[in-house]
Amino acid sequence: MRSLSAHRLRLVLTALAVVLGTSFVAGAFMLTATLGKAFDDITEANYDGVDVILATAPEHPLTLGMAGDIGARNDVARVEAIDQRPVIILDAEGAPVQTGGAGSWLLAYLPPEDAVSPPLAVVQGSPPAAPGRAVLNEDAAESAGLEVGDTVTVIDAAGRHEFILDGLTRFEAATGGWAGLQIPAEQFRAGFTDGVHTERIAVRAAGGDPESLRQSLAAAYPGVTVMTGEDAAAADSEEISSQLAFFTYILFAFGLIALLVGTFIISNTFSMIVAQRTREFALLRALGMSRFQLSGSVLVEAALVAVLGSALGILVGVGLVELITWAMTAAGFGFPDAGLGLDAASILVPLGIGVLVTVLSAWIPARRAGRVHPVQAMRSGDQSVAVPLGTRTVIGVVLLAAGLAATLVAALATGWDTTSRGILTGAGTVGIVLGVLLVMAVVARSMFRARFRLGGVITLLARTNLSRNPRRTAATAFALTLGVALVAAVGILGASMKESVFGHIDESMRAHAVVSTGMVTLQGVPDQALEDLREIDGVAGVVPVTWLPVAVNGVTVGNVGAAGASPLLATDPRPAIALEITGGTFEEVDTAAGVGLSRSSSEQFGLGVGDAVTVETPGRAPLEVPVLVVWEDNVAYTPVAVTGAVAEQLVPDRSTWFTQNVFVTFGEGADEEQVFAAVTEEMNSYGILQVMDRYQYRDAGADQVNQLMSVVYALLALSVVIAVLGIVNTLALSTTERHHEFGMLRAVGTQRSQIRRMIVLESVVIALFGAIVGIVVGVWLGWCLVRILASQGIDRWLIPWDQVLLLLLGAVVVGAVAAVWPARRAARTTPLSAVG
Repeated sequence: MRSLSAHRLRLVLTALAVVLGTSFVAGAFMLTATLGKAFDDITEANYDGVDVILATAPEHPLTLGMAGDIGARNDVARVEAIDQRPVIILDAEGAPVQTGGAGSWLLAYLPPEDAVSPPLAVVQGSPPAAPGRAVLNEDAAESAGLEVGDTVTVIDAAGRHEFILDGLTRFEAATGGWAGLQIPAEQFRAGFTDGVHTERIAVRAAGGDPESLRQSLAAAYPGVTVMTGEDAAAADSEEISSQLAFFTYILFAFGLIALLVGTFIISNTFSMIVAQRTREFALLRALGMSRFQLSGSVLVEAALVAVLGSALGILVGVGLVELITWAMTAAGFGFPDAGLGLDAASILVPLGIGVLVTVLSAWIPARRAGRVHPVQAMRSGDQSVAVPLGTRTVIGVVLLAAGLAATLVAALATGWDTTSRGILTGAGTVGIVLGVLLVMAVVARSMFRARFRLGGVITLLARTNLSRNPRRTAATAFALTLGVALVAAVGILGASMKESVFGHIDESMRAHAVVSTGMVTLQGVPDQALEDLREIDGVAGVVPVTWLPVAVNGVTVGNVGAAGASPLLATDPRPAIALEITGGTFEEVDTAAGVGLSRSSSEQFGLGVGDAVTVETPGRAPLEVPVLVVWEDNVAYTPVAVTGAVAEQLVPDRSTWFTQNVFVTFGEGADEEQVFAAVTEEMNSYGILQVMDRYQYRDAGADQVNQLMSVVYALLALSVVIAVLGIVNTLALSTTERHHEFGMLRAVGTQRSQIRRMIVLESVVIALFGAIVGIVVGVWLGWCLVRILASQGIDRWLIPWDQVLLLLLGAVVVGAVAAVWPARRAARTTPLSAVG
């Protein structure tokens, strides 16, 4: 305690590394608890009054007839068939209602006397009493500027539908911009469902125990999912929380990376502390303190720093959760206001991790302190300087060579599966990281001891000091090395991904325009929009990219929601995409039942043109259909597709089809600008549809990768921030250690500005050293990752040189900024300090 109170600055700098790491860990657990609490409240409100709920499944679909049979039972008081459809709601001006992450939905309106769960209360106007009338929740109406009597347009998979608002409803649990438009149940069943099936059946018991009713209904309908309302609410809450768990994972990843980098800083800090207190420890040993007590005192000091840093980190974690909540609400993805979720895990886990990481980081320095001999009380200076590097270097070279060999084998072993190659790459990366850490010390000593004329006396002094304790220099630089290596590897992966995927699209695409939904939505391009496109003068071809829930030989190539899906082959795609046919023809795909395969898929299945393949979807008997066509592999096109005849037989409910994009080709001799303008004008009437030319489409896809990369870069930037703190910490402790040295330099005529320049040079060189090594390691790991993912379509390797240059320039800035305060502190040393 006395040591900590005597060196408050050292305490703050060391604890700050712990704060940054534990704050994100604490925030992750608090966010999880907050979301869990909020969605528990919401789902409980949704199932208020529901005793038993039956949920549909592909193998056991629910029907309206089943709902009628259940309602006729003596132990049932009321029954309700519940459905909702994802739609886009346009306001009176034709603009889509902004709903953030909750989406907009079309629902059936039931009067209170017919509903099982309490319906949305009509707070203004009246319930919808006739077809073409609707009610909308007041939050969505307010954000869209809608009032009772306004006309709203609904866009679903079929096309546009108009409704007049008769009233506004209130939904207390609405969150994230949720919009719910309710229309008369008869119109909803007739126009937006098949009139036969339903998604859920809610039941209210006529007295008695809900569990008894659940068991009775489960026995009457074997295979159907039957739950009590309480269990269904818990299941829905858990599912929603899991869907939002990526926020938690991101924060937790921030915390782990921060603590990983902070480990080296903490270890380096305590190594310097032990070195500076050698005489103090020797005197304590001379007075009778045991080695165990001496090592224990250092570990206790580390534990106290950890407790302080972790406690502050928990408080910062509270601020992080509040900041995330505010940001998501401002962006339209508002979280429900249920207060801060603070459970035992939010306190104990970050506290335990912070203490564990800090104590383990200080373990080796603490053992070194215990090895101090009483005779060292008569010596002065840094006792760690003379520690040899031979064993350390040999171990480092072995680990580095083993890591390079492992990653090289993983990169070149094309016959292995991706998982095995990934595991080997991970093991090799650990070897490379540890090897680089150990080897950097001898590299630093050799590099900074080299005799060459550059920069004069001040530069020589800076290099000499860096070579004086190569372990310290290497440990300080390595924190930055780790962050820069991760940034470089991810940057290469992102650049290679964009070049591979969107480079191929640019080369293969023949379409003049692409129509897609211009917002995050569960609703794709409507069928009516496809018909409108075909009728525009100058449009020669319309090739939609439509996904449906079917599997070919048990394989799906994409997802719609949580379900696996495969694309639809409804027409010849070659007007839109340059494809080379290797077998069969596209002539029959618009009429015959069959599938199309890429060359790799046909080889994987062992099938050729004319061979039978199995196409299946849950709940229906599979079909055996022939392979109609095989095309050469093309990243811009799907490896598997089924024809429209197969889709109509297996998935007749077109509401489950999802049209993601539509490629539009103009006729020869058509005025491209004029036709493009006509397409844009027609699609603008749908409010949600966006028209792009081939270059805008390529760039839009690349922007999605950039957005993903920006999240990763933000995560990795934290490691750079902690590395800066490490440099500041090292320089600050170093200036204390070199107090007499600075005084001597001032006594022989060195100016304050020269002292400052020397410290800045040391900091910049450390930062550059760490960045250069990090870039080399990152480039190697990036190349290995791209090679491993070649089978996933990332077959082009690209180094983003602008990013590499930015990393080097950033290292210079980092070094200069980190040295500002230590340099000023060193420059204030007076000549009298040489004899102090």
